[in-house]
Amino acid sequence: MSSHKQHRELAPKVLNFFVITISTSRYEKMQKKEPIVDESGDIIKQEIITSGHKLVGYSLVPDDKVKILKAFTEALDNPEVDVIVSTGGTGYSKTDVTVETLRGIFDREVEGFGEVFRFLSYEDPQVRSAAYLSKATAGIIKDKVIYALPGSPDAVKLAMEKLILPEAPHLVFIARSK
Repeated sequence: MSSHKQHRELAPKVLNFFVITISTSRYEKMQKKEPIVDESGDIIKQEIITSGHKLVGYSLVPDDKVKILKAFTEALDNPEVDVIVSTGGTGYSKTDVTVETLRGIFDREVEGFGEVFRFLSYEDPQVRSAAYLSKATAGIIKDKVIYALPGSPDAVKLAMEKLILPEAPHLVFIARSK
């Protein structure tokens, strides 16, 4: 049996996910107690629950390095959390600092995730060459897996269905292997 097939068999069947939405506009609305629509965050949460995994936390933060680090640190400190999925801040505007913030704390970056995500995005006729404008990435910190996704609902759905949910248990198993 090939090692990746064996890893999949040994991998946890149910993972605990923490979701972080990074959006200054939504954060400001939350601060003012105004209604918030977080379509991408809601899609991630729904995909987690529908696939039989558990949602153990959610956080909404602005595009601010310190607040992003704090949200991830709190999720990483939670012993229940296996996987963190964030949405937002992966583009090239001056406020998009999610990926640069996370790369500074990753033990290991999972380069293939971003490469395959951009490839799949490129195959969409609505996206095509704009696919390279995303810095979506993944990484490992200690024994936890982190995915940083764009803020687009379509991008989030693609990443969750085609990449994260099929392989997260396998990657968590690898991250925890001695």
